[in-house]
Amino acid sequence: MMLTILNLSKQYEEKVTFIEVDDMNKRFTWKFTKYIFIFLTITLILASAGIGLFLTNIVKLAYNDLNTADDFYMEMSISKEDNGYNLSNDLKQKLKENNVQLYIIDNQGNALYPKKHKNIKNKLIDNIYNTTTIPFKNDHLSVALIYPQKYKHNLNNKENIDITKLINSLYINNYNAYQHIEKNNQMMFIENPAHQKVVYTTEFTEIENNTFKFLAISYLLLLLLNIILVIMFAFIISRRISKPLFFYNDWIENLSKGKLFKPSSKHYNKRTKKLFKELNASVEKLNLQLTEDKIYQNQINYYREKWLSQISHDLKSPLTSIYGYARLLSSETIDTKKYAILISDKASYMTELIDSLNKNFKQETDQMNVHKEAFNVSETLNQLIKSIQYNKFEINNHLSSKEFYGNKLYFERMMMNLIDNSIDHNKQNPKIQITIQNQEDGLIVDYKDDGKGINKTAEKNMLHSNFTTKDNKEGHGIGCTIIMDCISFHNGTFKILPTKKGVHFRILLK
Repeated sequence: MMLTILNLSKQYEEKVTFIEVDDMNKRFTWKFTKYIFIFLTITLILASAGIGLFLTNIVKLAYNDLNTADDFYMEMSISKEDNGYNLSNDLKQKLKENNVQLYIIDNQGNALYPKKHKNIKNKLIDNIYNTTTIPFKNDHLSVALIYPQKYKHNLNNKENIDITKLINSLYINNYNAYQHIEKNNQMMFIENPAHQKVVYTTEFTEIENNTFKFLAISYLLLLLLNIILVIMFAFIISRRISKPLFFYNDWIENLSKGKLFKPSSKHYNKRTKKLFKELNASVEKLNLQLTEDKIYQNQINYYREKWLSQISHDLKSPLTSIYGYARLLSSETIDTKKYAILISDKASYMTELIDSLNKNFKQETDQMNVHKEAFNVSETLNQLIKSIQYNKFEINNHLSSKEFYGNKLYFERMMMNLIDNSIDHNKQNPKIQITIQNQEDGLIVDYKDDGKGINKTAEKNMLHSNFTTKDNKEGHGIGCTIIMDCISFHNGTFKILPTKKGVHFRILLK
């Protein structure tokens, strides 16, 4: 019944953890997506502003010289208002730079712009070779551009010249139906065989409408595709960044529960450690510090229990004497002074004994790094495994003698670093098998795991001081040093034995 309750509790805990991680992932993805959408919105606003600026300046960019101006340019640069016509700043600038006069006239030469002028027929005749006209709005209106005079001529038939034909003959781009010629100081007009009729329209053609529709649909599809891609990339990137964080969250949660080892995760790799370099270093340092504190605490507990055992044993005899003498004092037939002195001596002895034991306890704990004593190897190993709460252990105990004369702290730290190396260098936590047995000249520890193993270079160099296979070499390599310090302290040996999978170390401590 109790086992069933424990299993249900464990399943509930795993389910709650999964829900918490899933919620965290959703929050992270939503937050990342929100920022991506803000970025996209700003980008679209800037792009729209850029397109708007481009469209408003497209005429200026396309017509960089007044000589290239045509009917489209005039349509875009001249606007009709209630009080007349208004020229764009770009057109005004071009007219000023080229010292050109602009008139908006009807087909009879009457000036609609500027208003101070009336009919400019004579002006057009006098400047016929430095004037161009551009169709404007309809067949009755034109824009006349009069450049600085470069040619002089005398005509005898100014009064008889057809002003409509004259204006038409000055059209650009073969819009002129007539061409003017001078002969005997008289102006005549002939038909232009290459004449092209000007098409005026206030609506877009079907082709233009279809083009605009195509562009609009294409823009919307591209916008929709962009939004879909943003969502996809936000999801992918958030997952890539957040999943390693879940690993570190699980690791810290393990440490908070007293599980002093790194959890299994396929997301913990070189890329993760490089991306979260500072976080990884901090958690590893925390794990190492908690492990060392746990080992130290175990050692202190060991010496405390030893001290309590000693003090209870050593105080038992004087306390028995004091108890007996006190019983004798209750009898009136004895010499009380004699036994009172004995009780005082025993109490004084107890005080000295406690002071001596306290001093010995302090010396032992201060010198426990270099102190040798007999300790129970099996209990020490089981206590260490219980401390780190790692659940993939197989302990094979073949000890004929439970106790080993050596340094308990060195032994604990060596085993802890072997276990830590196995967990740290494998994405998935490996199964660890430890076999301990006695030998005539010492203690043999066979250490195996089923992880990815070590390469030849690591095998060759791992016995060297400060060797490490970790990416961040600063502060690492200490584990191998501690292992070798323990072996050296016990005048032992370290061998790497061949195995199909993982590692197999054989350590002899003497």
